[in-house]
Amino acid sequence: MRPPAHAPAPGRPLRPRPPRERSLRGPLVFVLLVLVLVVGAVGAARPIVVDAVVDLAAERDTLLRQPAIRALVATRVGAATDLAADARGQPRTFEVRRGETAADIAKRLEREGLVRSALAFLLVLYETERESALQAGAYQVSPSMTPREIAEVLEKAAEEQAVLRVIEGWRLTEIADAVARAFPAISAGQFRTAAVVGQRGRPALAGLDPKTALEGLLFPDTYFFKKSATAAQIIDLLLDTFERRAGATLQAAATERGTTVYELVKLASLVEREARDRSESATIAGVYANRLRIGMKLDADPTIQYALGSWRELLLDDLTIDSPYNTYRVAGLPPTPICSPGLVALEAAAKPAAHEYLFFVAKTDGTGQHLFAKTLEEHEANRVKVGNR
Repeated sequence: MRPPAHAPAPGRPLRPRPPRERSLRGPLVFVLLVLVLVVGAVGAARPIVVDAVVDLAAERDTLLRQPAIRALVATRVGAATDLAADARGQPRTFEVRRGETAADIAKRLEREGLVRSALAFLLVLYETERESALQAGAYQVSPSMTPREIAEVLEKAAEEQAVLRVIEGWRLTEIADAVARAFPAISAGQFRTAAVVGQRGRPALAGLDPKTALEGLLFPDTYFFKKSATAAQIIDLLLDTFERRAGATLQAAATERGTTVYELVKLASLVEREARDRSESATIAGVYANRLRIGMKLDADPTIQYALGSWRELLLDDLTIDSPYNTYRVAGLPPTPICSPGLVALEAAAKPAAHEYLFFVAKTDGTGQHLFAKTLEEHEANRVKVGNR
């Protein structure tokens, strides 16, 4: 379908289907229902008939209004209705154009890599009776969202949404500032005050003092809220997303290693700030794990940056500051996480790479990569290579 020459009006409902298409629905549904009944009696023919039904439903999605058809289609799409296309996918703008049908939208979502299957997305729409409820406008969606989550977003009129994007590596104060920008009724100070453990009963918070700030536990992602959302509602959704995306992995790793989820999040927060190249995340986590195992100080620049309240480049004098976050002076992990780590860093902390490296130094070639070393002598040689003496 050719896109319109001008942008659609947000919140404008999609047009109804042409009468000609609706007029064919009755006979087709009748034939398909007869086939569905025949399948029960002729077991050998079942795969052929089911494939035929699924193919027809893909061509004429209005057939999905029939429960029997949806049941057959569900056997083919399986769990795709609840699976993200890419768990690490980045948010992007998706425009629902005025006049597009549900099938048009589903095909574009699949083509752009936002859903695994257009048919799975259509099945969600018809199961939830949203096939005619999608609103024209521009939306922030992500391949990390499931078809059900995307359907919920596209149903909301664009002007009624508040979009909050939390970036990997942000500290709590940066998240609070983003909340204040997206929700004028919530100040950054109010959000910081509300962002504590309190009485929230999440597995990741077990054993933490109620006054502990939720630094590191507000999962980075793009979120969609009603503009009337409260600070507590925002915090709870970010925490729930943390538990859903990383909770089980971290809990299993903590149990295996005899530590806590909170300690792993501390480690992940260091990895997040150090690993410019995400492919190095597990290697960097392994360096810190090796140092912790032998009681060696972590010497992690990001912990000092956190103590200073700025991610700026450090000066030599900064390494001597008196702070429990100064890992050049204090052994072990910092008192709290220093930022909100993303999924890659959290997985790296849960399963660090096994190696003997104890040192790393950043390259100066713009790649964001590091040179790793097992001994101090090798490390000093690497520093000379990159001009960091």
